[in-house]
Amino acid sequence: MTKKGKGLLTGQASSRASLMKGSTVTRSYLNGNLTAKRVIVPSSDVNTKTDIHPLNPRNQEALSIEAVRDILPSIKENGVNQEGVAVRCLSSGKLLLLDASRRRFCCAHSNVDLPLWEIQGDITDEQILAIINDSQEVKRWSYPEHAQYLLRIAERKSLDVDAMKIEDLAEELSIGRESLRKRLAANKVSKDILAVFVDYEGIPNSYYSSLTKIQNQLSRANKNIKDTMESFIQKLRGIELGTTVSDKQAATLKGLEEFVEHLLKKQTKPEWSTSELCQFTDKKAYARTKISPDGKTMKIELSRVGVEKMREIERLTRQILNS
Repeated sequence: MTKKGKGLLTGQASSRASLMKGSTVTRSYLNGNLTAKRVIVPSSDVNTKTDIHPLNPRNQEALSIEAVRDILPSIKENGVNQEGVAVRCLSSGKLLLLDASRRRFCCAHSNVDLPLWEIQGDITDEQILAIINDSQEVKRWSYPEHAQYLLRIAERKSLDVDAMKIEDLAEELSIGRESLRKRLAANKVSKDILAVFVDYEGIPNSYYSSLTKIQNQLSRANKNIKDTMESFIQKLRGIELGTTVSDKQAATLKGLEEFVEHLLKKQTKPEWSTSELCQFTDKKAYARTKISPDGKTMKIELSRVGVEKMREIERLTRQILNS
């Protein structure tokens, strides 16, 4: 009888007795509703005989040596010690990974075999998404990756994400309102902005609010985000950002904020030029003109010059303008 484990990704391998008899190694998932057999993909076949399942939200474009730095050394030395989960594509024959895309990347890079649990029989998209949800035990998704997963769940439930209030959507997706808001906001950050960071799917979640602000500033200023980020990348070249990935990410964010601030810094509004017409012994008295930057407007300001003089100045002004 299958024992229950944590979450949805529950199951157990066959008993030691069955292994000793040479039988196929199996385990169950989703409280015994699915069975999987253990397969090993040779390192030479990892790229050609495996692929990523369409419902797997892990951003494959973001995979890099820096993005797998936490597991690559161990896999190089000891191999993969935790199997991934996959289903076989009937049309191509490839094993489509529900998780373990980072382990797959490491195996392809290091010429290491990839062990997998291959689900047997029919499996629904809902079951696939349930298994994928529990796969974050190795490395949690970034906010955008989690948003992609939630949006797929919403699509499966026929939810109108754009029309629904966020609190209603959060309830349907069984997630807190603020947690959902942060993930959806992060999902809207341009990939061009994210890509300036090393291991951009691994940046701290606190960065996304700053990146959203930067994106909004550039949009309001009608700046092309792709071109702006290319200019920023050019500026970064040759600059030492730090030794660790975390240091590089922090330095990049600071540099990006300063770059955008300088780019969008508004020119000081041109001021009116002021000229004194007379010097008075009374410090509170003055007579001056102010001329606009374009030279089309002039103001005359008088203070404590006496009522008679003010009337005379007004009379002369009228006379000149009406002549």
